[in-house]
Amino acid sequence: MKQLLDSDLELVVESDFIYLPLLFDPEIEKETQALLRPGRPLEKSGQPGSKTIIQLKDRHFVKALRIDSLLENYKAINAYAYKRIRNDCLRKYQLTREVDDIFLDGTLRTILFRVMPYFIKKNRGLHRNKLSDEEILDLIGEKINIPGKYYKEAKAFQDSKPLKEILKGLENQKPIFKLPENGLHSGQKLRDWLHEAIHAKVLASEHDRIAEALQVREQFSQAKPEHIATLLYIADTGSLEIDGFGFTRNNSYQREYLVYKRTGDYVLKDYYARSYLFPDCRVAVSTYSPFMPFVMEKYKHPFLIGHKSGQEICMRDFKPSKELAAKNIIRTLEEGLTALRYGYDSRRRNGYHSLDKTWVHIPTIDFEDYRI
Repeated sequence: MKQLLDSDLELVVESDFIYLPLLFDPEIEKETQALLRPGRPLEKSGQPGSKTIIQLKDRHFVKALRIDSLLENYKAINAYAYKRIRNDCLRKYQLTREVDDIFLDGTLRTILFRVMPYFIKKNRGLHRNKLSDEEILDLIGEKINIPGKYYKEAKAFQDSKPLKEILKGLENQKPIFKLPENGLHSGQKLRDWLHEAIHAKVLASEHDRIAEALQVREQFSQAKPEHIATLLYIADTGSLEIDGFGFTRNNSYQREYLVYKRTGDYVLKDYYARSYLFPDCRVAVSTYSPFMPFVMEKYKHPFLIGHKSGQEICMRDFKPSKELAAKNIIRTLEEGLTALRYGYDSRRRNGYHSLDKTWVHIPTIDFEDYRI
């Protein structure tokens, strides 16, 4: 079917059926001639009823499939193409889950407007001024090069008229699409119709989301377009980093994120006061429990049991919070950063490993390559 709809082959639509050109071989020609015998005229296009074979412009066409059946079952016929068409439709009207998240998800808004201001500041003075939501968005716009397409999408986002018309049509139970007219059509023309019909069905199935999206757009109708562009950019990329603080979408769980702060390079000393330069890494906490700090990169440290990524930091007295809140995310990140940068005691050689080799500790991790 995909090859037919992508081709320049002419097809016929008649009585809600698609007819394909009848390709003659000797057997088919005999059957067609039998139909042409006196008393059994070939059925002409335009006559009532569904015909097996029709004739149009001296060409013969054979009935193939119902149009509505093709539309109803297209998801099963070509799952990949259906998913692509559906995603294109949702993106066109900015109805994707990612856009829903940025405007509706409390977790992401907590990270963006409650946690981020703690770790970044607009002015490098002695005082950490509290930033408003608008100032945070302004700061992101200054720090991040947001592509121009998001500013265009922001204008479309604030224009709620198309969605209002769609919702009104659905609520008035108007037909969501029109069947193609009877007659000759190219395969590509029918393909375009099919895509539009699928778009209409997708929008009809998203009635509740459209109604919710309209409410959100009304709330943001007075927002600056550049702020909307910033939010759409975050929704699309799923990640952001400013001044060493950042977050990234956790694709394993819906509406969950990894929130992190970079350590920067730092120095630890061993028992003999020799220095070891540790490279930068990201200390993170997941918004999906357990709320323990861990290192995102492949990393080694006396407080990490191995040399791999995703390791929890050994903090004996730390008790993780059971509630996801801005203050708890901040506390967890601060505790993890402090443990890595300042928690190692060279005299007690605390942790899983010792920086220097001793008879007491038999380290599985070697830190000689960090010596300076």
